[in-house]
Amino acid sequence: MSNTETKVQSEESQTPDITASFLSSITNKPVNVKIYDDFIYTGTLASIDGYMNIVLQNAEEIVRGKSMNTYEEIFIRGNNVLYISMA
Repeated sequence: MSNTETKVQSEESQTPDITASFLSSITNKPVNVKIYDDFIYTGTLASIDGYMNIVLQNAEEIVRGKSMNTYEEIFIRGNNVLYISMA
């Protein structure tokens, strides 16, 4: 096995650890979650699982830049998530 192959395999094996570390570091912090159809939910990340299923608390639903609804708690199914970022 060449050095290049070893390096690529090493980087690939670290990716899940980096992702899990990032997601655990933003739990209980404000985040933005973008889903399909230009919906953005902003709120406190209560939990997230390996399928990107997300629970936000004190969330606001924003559609095309306009606040539409607020929720005490909302569940967002992972297959709808385009991205999650810190608010």
